[in-house]
Amino acid sequence: MNVETTPQPVSEPTVKPSLWQRIVHSFRAIEWLQVLLVGLITAIAWCSLFLANNFLQILAGVVPVLAGIYLGRKIRSEPLANGLALGIVTFLFGLAIMAGYGLVGEAGIAPMPIIQLDTAQPPAPATLIDLLTIYFIFSAFALIPFPAFGTVMSARAEERNRQMQREIAERGGRLERPGVVRTLEDLQGLSLPQLGSYVLNLFRKKGFEFTDYRFTDKDKHLDLFLSYEGVPYLLRLSVADKVRPGTLESLLQDMKRLGVPKGVVITSTEFTPDTVKAAGGRRNVILIDGKTLFAIAEG
Repeated sequence: MNVETTPQPVSEPTVKPSLWQRIVHSFRAIEWLQVLLVGLITAIAWCSLFLANNFLQILAGVVPVLAGIYLGRKIRSEPLANGLALGIVTFLFGLAIMAGYGLVGEAGIAPMPIIQLDTAQPPAPATLIDLLTIYFIFSAFALIPFPAFGTVMSARAEERNRQMQREIAERGGRLERPGVVRTLEDLQGLSLPQLGSYVLNLFRKKGFEFTDYRFTDKDKHLDLFLSYEGVPYLLRLSVADKVRPGTLESLLQDMKRLGVPKGVVITSTEFTPDTVKAAGGRRNVILIDGKTLFAIAEG
């Protein structure tokens, strides 16, 4: 007997771009307006400090790194390509500035810096060739790699910051430090984000492991996802004046939907009598009011 089978689609192998294609893509991603503007300002600052006294020349080494850090915060992609472009552009701008200053100096319009290239000779005003030679020696090793380094490091930090902001937005907000809680009144005065940090630190001390958190119901509740000895727990926190049965019911529904076997409703205030009655007899959910929570922390 012949059995017909449906032919399975064959996935085409992923073709990696060639080195030349990657170079072209990186070149096209260079944000030239930003690079040229930052490069010009950096070159002016670099040459100004380079022509100054010895103390200010020390500060010149910081300029290309700071320029790269600034550019890394502004660009959208390809930090290495943008950083290298910044270094090359800055170097060329600086070369033009030094050549122009040297020509003006040799014409007697501007003072040339006093240098001593030969210890056997006394210090003397630099010539155009001297300026360009010294510029090439010092600038080629500073103006090209340092901006690229600053750009890459800054861009990576910005990407981590953007990722953190996206995660906070997905969670509905961030947890906040609660400060010192010495009395029950201090506990009851905590905001929901502060209560979240307070409860999280307390449960960590009790051996629970933190997984995630979410603000729910338009910031009326805060869910903490923890585990204890491999068993997942869902903690639902509230700072309402009195926690009603709806909070417990929504927790039970989410526990069933997420497959979480254990749940805890925690408030810094108290529960209504019908909420306590609704939780009675349930082994998978417990209620912790403000007084109990404070006693646990003090115990």
